[in-house]
Amino acid sequence: MIRFKTLFPFKLERKFLIVCFTILYIPSILLAFPTYQEVKSNFTPSDISFYDRQGELIQRLRMKKEYRSEEWVEYKEFPKFLIDSVIHAEDKRFFEHNGVDGNAMVASMWSSLRGFSLRGGSTITMQLVAILDPELQPKPKYRKSFFQKIKQINRATELESVWTKEEIFTAYLNLIYFRGELRGIASATKGLFRKSVSSLTPNESYLLAALIRSPQSSIQKISKRVCLLKLEKDSESSDCEVISQFVRESLFRNLDYSQHPSFVPLFAKSILDLGDYHSNLPMKVNTSLSLSYQKKVEEILSRNIKTLENRNVKDGAVIVLENKTGNVLVYVSNIGKESSVSQLDLIRTKRQVGSTLKPFVYALNFQQKKLTPNSILSDSPIGIPVYQGIYRPLNYDKSYKGNVTVRESLASSLNIPAIRALSFLDVNEFVSILTDLGIQGLQYPEYYGPSLALGAADINLLELTNAYRVFANGGMYSKVQWKQAEGKPLQTVIFSPQVSYMISDILSDREARSYGFGWDNFLSTSYFTAVKTGTSQDMRDNWCIGYSEHYTVGVWVGNPTGSPMLDVSGITGAAPVWRETMDLLHESLGSQLKPLDVDSQISDEVPNPNTIEKTKSFRILTPVSGSIFALDPDIPNGRQKILFTISSYDVSYSYHLNDLFLARAGEPYLWEPKKGEYRLEIKDKNNKVVSLSFFEVR
Repeated sequence: MIRFKTLFPFKLERKFLIVCFTILYIPSILLAFPTYQEVKSNFTPSDISFYDRQGELIQRLRMKKEYRSEEWVEYKEFPKFLIDSVIHAEDKRFFEHNGVDGNAMVASMWSSLRGFSLRGGSTITMQLVAILDPELQPKPKYRKSFFQKIKQINRATELESVWTKEEIFTAYLNLIYFRGELRGIASATKGLFRKSVSSLTPNESYLLAALIRSPQSSIQKISKRVCLLKLEKDSESSDCEVISQFVRESLFRNLDYSQHPSFVPLFAKSILDLGDYHSNLPMKVNTSLSLSYQKKVEEILSRNIKTLENRNVKDGAVIVLENKTGNVLVYVSNIGKESSVSQLDLIRTKRQVGSTLKPFVYALNFQQKKLTPNSILSDSPIGIPVYQGIYRPLNYDKSYKGNVTVRESLASSLNIPAIRALSFLDVNEFVSILTDLGIQGLQYPEYYGPSLALGAADINLLELTNAYRVFANGGMYSKVQWKQAEGKPLQTVIFSPQVSYMISDILSDREARSYGFGWDNFLSTSYFTAVKTGTSQDMRDNWCIGYSEHYTVGVWVGNPTGSPMLDVSGITGAAPVWRETMDLLHESLGSQLKPLDVDSQISDEVPNPNTIEKTKSFRILTPVSGSIFALDPDIPNGRQKILFTISSYDVSYSYHLNDLFLARAGEPYLWEPKKGEYRLEIKDKNNKVVSLSFFEVR
């Protein structure tokens, strides 16, 4: 075989190149190359990375569909045998030449003059400039032209004068394609070996180096190249069958590129949809989510849904918002892998919200001074003419309570009084208030009619939970924050502080709530919480929304298909999830309803918050419900007494113990205890129970 070195000795080689440059190089103004730092800064990974508030990576979401790439990898992170393998395979004199390898170029050009295809001879620097300069890319279905090759040589020497060898090599490995859609050394390492670049082994380095020349070659050809490279580098025999098996396993593994981690994919998609990023998408997003709380609430939801499977409950969702900032702390969009719609975000799915709109009906009435908490509404049969005929609403238990206070009506979620309360309002104004609360997609008021008070509108859990946060913040509305909020969010006034206080006071009133739900339920916490449940028509949707001093928690339970549940209300479906989540958040955190500052009232026409207590008349003060008393054997019989006291005394009311009349409630009552379980009631002149307390004597 004739050797090129014989035909072209070194001096002739240089003359040949000079002649080529003189004839073929047309002087032109060459655009300056970007700096290494500019190239690195403009490098865009294919995935956006999302971090929780503690800085832990919680989700990666692919945005670039044309390729797959990871973060930029610096030279110091490359193992030495990776560098040696690539240099040996692609450019043996890389650290010696100034961008062009004369020997390789002469051989390549001579082949071209003899009619062979122009290939080979390109150094790593020349390959890099072809990536950085689009003009050096060959046209589709054509190889690089001779003129492009000459320009490429010129650009390579130019780049070598401003970049270091390490920068050139680093950019090269980060920008080239290795196999299929794998762009850059980091994605190739992750896709083929499921590891980081710094963890590469020699065999893995040989495979990566072998892929550079022809990434899409057959597995057989690549295996031969890897085996040859290993023999050349190790200078010892190697079992090519073993290497071939290794190559096959690695290349097939690329078909299942892991999207890791993937803890909250639907939360990440919500950030992109709702996070005000528009077209300026960052590649790293520091979210407000807490992965620790997220995992615990996921377990709470999944466990509770399993207990309801026999009642045709298949799925649910939970969201937790911080009151002051609007930060999303927890975002459980479904029960996860066991969900039949694991790719569907049930937090953003619109559904009928049942009784959860009632607080806003009463709040607008309070704001317009049409009702107060102690106003009387009639809970009696009503027929309302509508377009389809006569609308006759019923309470959940199909019963009627007669005249009730607004406090009792809202706390016990009575339907008919809520319908009457809505009738006092301009429905257009009520729909406008809901819109101001961030609820989108509402129909015109006539579409809903009076049933709007009972939650006929379709709203999603995200919007509804953030609307309740307004009451927790004294009537101030702000948007949900997906990133850690910096400073105070932009707020708008929806309700006055007095109105918000009154709603919070009612929704936290255990006694008023017992009228409809009894005393022992999941809504009663040992710390301050204001909470409302809701169930849509035919028990298709189950809601529980409530807030403490610090957090607002929203829970939806039901079926993604919309099929009815079997005898599941808000108090038995969503409420247990809400209660467990609230208890988790307040394990070491107190909560109280802060008293309203009377001096901060907007006007004298707003009811003084002290008058709110009037609606709590005849509340049992002692014994506190749940109390346990023990008889002292050292004290003679007749000398031990339990004191019954109430908040206001009136002879028209009476004490009853286990349904037996004791005395008129004109003063405190001393009762001689006996062992047993007791139910103390205060009844009015119509024999209606207005306060209740359970206790035990042992």
